Order: sequence, then structure tokens, then C-alpha cells
Amino acid sequence: MKYFLIVFSLVWSFGATAQDSVQAVLEPALAAYSRGALDSALVLVNASILDHPGSEPAYKLRGDIYQRKFRYGEAMEDYDKAEDISRTDPRLYVSRSALRIAEGNPKGALRDTQKAIELDATDADAWYNRAWALYLGNEGDAALKSLKTASELRPGFPEALYLSGVIKGEQYNEKDGIAEIAEALRLKPSIPGGLMSKAVLQYEGKQYEEAIATFTEVIATDTTELANAYYYRADCHYEMGDKEKACADFNKSMRLGDKDAAFVKKNYCDTDSKKIPKKPKRVRRKTTIQF
Repeated sequence: MKYFLIVFSLVWSFGATAQDSVQAVLEPALAAYSRGALDSALVLVNASILDHPGSEPAYKLRGDIYQRKFRYGEAMEDYDKAEDISRTDPRLYVSRSALRIAEGNPKGALRDTQKAIELDATDADAWYNRAWALYLGNEGDAALKSLKTASELRPGFPEALYLSGVIKGEQYNEKDGIAEIAEALRLKPSIPGGLMSKAVLQYEGKQYEEAIATFTEVIATDTTELANAYYYRADCHYEMGDKEKACADFNKSMRLGDKDAAFVKKNYCDTDSKKIPKKPKRVRRKTTIQF
């Protein structure tokens, strides 16, 4: 599974005036990080760590930068160093849980989200990460409960709505899944893979006309799953009895390397058959969400 990196807002909890100098040094690094200037942020936070080697926020921030740069080993080292200095920052555990999810370690992520929630039960990101960990551990119902809490804490949380829709779709509750994904995309149209997920749920719910329109939008705007999108759109046309349009899309999918489409072209499109013989059983698509 692929995950898209959800960059959580950084929340700093400086407890005393003794930390003022650390905060002052970190502010430029945080500003650079927030605008996506990761290399500049790294230079600045390295300087901060040289001046303040006992700063938990500095190690935590550098871990976040490394995570954004996909340097996961270095990110984990910094999160662990930050924890050795202080175990009172809930956002440290939110960040480390995100890293564990990206590394495919849902059990470790679940432990970190529990620590974050114990420190701050009002952090919507912690509940969202907890839902992700539960979802990856095949605990869909428990994940939905955590997502409900996340959405209550942060109304209009698009990523939480999106994941909830994905889970409901995988539980064959396509109607509610489509509605939640559509609302998530309304709130945040840039969610990667969102349109494709919506289209597949429409297809699985036999809403073929709606699915065709959504797959068409996917094809026009997203190059990451073109073969899949053409195949599904072809199958929508097939289910609606339009062999010509179906085969046009099966052919496009085949040219992009889809083996099922190649089978269909050979055994259906290139024949007089009105039905696909031994139609390939498409593996139920696991919605791809990056974290």
C-alpha cells in the first residue's frame, strides 16, 4: 500500500522562560519547514541542535524534516532522541506514529498514538493516526470509532472523512463511502487518489453512469492509475452493453500494460462474442492512500 504524507501542524509546548532562546532559534527553522523549504529548515535546526543539544523540540522538528524527506531511519533516530530528553510532548508521538505507519508498523503506531492521547486526548491528529493504525491492523470498526472522535474534535477534517469513506466502501457500504469521500474531496480536492477511490466505489455500487463520469475526470487529471481507470471505465461501458466504447478503453488499458485488459481484447473485443468468456475477476482494489 502507498501512503501520502499528512503533514501535521507543529504544536510547541515551551513550559518556561528558560526555553525562550530555544524557541527563538527554532522559529526560523519552523517557518522554513512550514513553507516546504526543507533543506533550509534542516540547516537551521542543525544549528539549533549544536547550540542546544538538550532540546526535545529541535530533535522532534528535525525528525519531522527527515520524515518529509523520506529519510525514515534518521527521522526515527531523532524521535527516539527527543523522547529520551522528554516524554511530555504529545506531538512527538503523533509524528512518530505517522512514521511507523509509513514503515508498515501499525502495532508500534498504535502504541505511539495511545501515548499521544494520554498526554492530550483533544488532539484530532492523534485519533486520526490511531484510526490508521487500526485500519492497517484490519480493525475497521474500531478505526471508524476513532475517526468519529477525530471529526468531532475537528469538524470538517477531510482526511478523516476520506479514510472513513474508504473503510465503509471496503465494508461494502458503498453508498455512505461514496458520500463521505465526495465530501472529503469537496473540502480538499487535492487528496491524492480521492477521485479514483470515489469512482471505484461508484463502479462497485453499479452506479455505472456516475462512475464513467468520475473515471473520465481521473483520466484527465491523474496519471498514476491510468491503466486501472481505463479498465474500470471499460467495464462500466461493458456492463451497460456498449461493446464499442468498452473495447476502446480495454485497448487503452492493455497498451498501458494491464494483463486483464489484454485477455479481454483477445477473447472478446477481437471476436463476435457478446459476452466476455471467463471474464477476469478483478482483485478488489485496496484504496491507496499515502500517509
